[in-house]
Amino acid sequence: MRPYRFSTDTVARLLEQHFGRSADLALVPIRIGSGQGMLCYLKTMTNAGFLTENVTKPLLQAHRQGNFPPDGLGLDALREFLFGGLVTLLLGDPQSLSALLSQGYAGLLLDGEPNMLIIDVKELEKRPIGEPTTQNVIKGPKEAFTESADTNMSLIRRRIINERLRFEKFVVGSQTKTPVYLTFMEGEADERVLRDIRDFLQDNSMVSLFDSGSLEQLFRSKRTLLFPAVYHSERPDSICSCLLDKRVGLIVNGSPFVLIVPALFADFFKSPEDEYQWSVIGSLIRSLRYLAFMLSLSLSALYVAVTCYHQELIPTLLLTSIAAQRTGIPFPAVVEMFLMEITFELLREAGTRMPRLVGQSISIAGALVLGEAAVQAGIVSNITVIVVALTAIAGFVSPVYSFGANIRLFRYVLIILGSLFGLFGVIVGIAFLAVQLTQIETFGIPYFSPMSRLGRRRSS
Repeated sequence: MRPYRFSTDTVARLLEQHFGRSADLALVPIRIGSGQGMLCYLKTMTNAGFLTENVTKPLLQAHRQGNFPPDGLGLDALREFLFGGLVTLLLGDPQSLSALLSQGYAGLLLDGEPNMLIIDVKELEKRPIGEPTTQNVIKGPKEAFTESADTNMSLIRRRIINERLRFEKFVVGSQTKTPVYLTFMEGEADERVLRDIRDFLQDNSMVSLFDSGSLEQLFRSKRTLLFPAVYHSERPDSICSCLLDKRVGLIVNGSPFVLIVPALFADFFKSPEDEYQWSVIGSLIRSLRYLAFMLSLSLSALYVAVTCYHQELIPTLLLTSIAAQRTGIPFPAVVEMFLMEITFELLREAGTRMPRLVGQSISIAGALVLGEAAVQAGIVSNITVIVVALTAIAGFVSPVYSFGANIRLFRYVLIILGSLFGLFGVIVGIAFLAVQLTQIETFGIPYFSPMSRLGRRRSS
């Protein structure tokens, strides 16, 4: 069988079939020794200055000075002669060329040659490393991940200087071809977890993948709908700590958040700052976060249940004050609570979506003005505004915002149970939630497992 011979005309037609008449496709004719060649690349995926200095200029200078290797030695000799310091490879299949150009490579071919020289010239603009925006700390590192997977891997490698740290590359998304990197400590991470994730990434039939959040949703099961099954963070020190705890990381190119699996319930109450201060203070603050979680989950429901069914549990003076405040309120406590909860949800979303300069002021001003106006108009009572505000503030205590956001859904269920059955309904709802939590497993690890048990996987 005769070997394939590259032709500039054939390759040009092939690339035009794949890319059409795209404005960023460059097909540059060039003389290589006594032969005719072509340099092809995508302008939007390569660094023009790097390409000119390291590829085009050396070719032109060598051609003018007659320093090319003798004719007949081919592109392999040319690679050693001119491009010894660059990342290159020889390609024998022209069908793979379009995929390589889309990844930031340039192709150099010579008529009649059996191979094509592929040169790595990608050096795209990247967002500089900045401070975390969702997991701020007072004491500790101020670096955060970016949208570049190479930068994120570098941030991890700089902190874990260990030859057992591994990065495995996968390509996910039939249309986007998004690089996803599996990172773990060789010999430390659970092999069954690694095998499950490898199988998932290899067999996944996703059409597109733009952010790690899409992968995060795919790891959810029916039992983990309320609670996240994957821990995510934009802090390199937090991710490195999880990797050393025998966990597995997923880095998605284009996302500033790195995923960690398996995720445990305790992960969402830890802050990286806990490691940088006195252990007693760190433990107290972490306990406060658990208390805030319980307040955010049940305080509104407890208020509705007690005021509707169990007034005898309220001290007399406080009960008198509440009754005086509710005089003239046209709605029952449960409707009043729902009105304020929905109002705070609207304010939270408005503050999040508005431009940064005005978002915070709108949230604060809106809460003060609307709350005061609602009380003055006799729509809600002062105590309801206090309970809803305290519930909302407690929901923001969790270091991971998405965890507190999921809890808000179950809070409404508890409010309804409290309005129908009193404290009995609230207790039954919380007990049901606790039972469900004890049955959740992420990659075979119980959701309530302490960190020390990760190395002793429960037999299945």
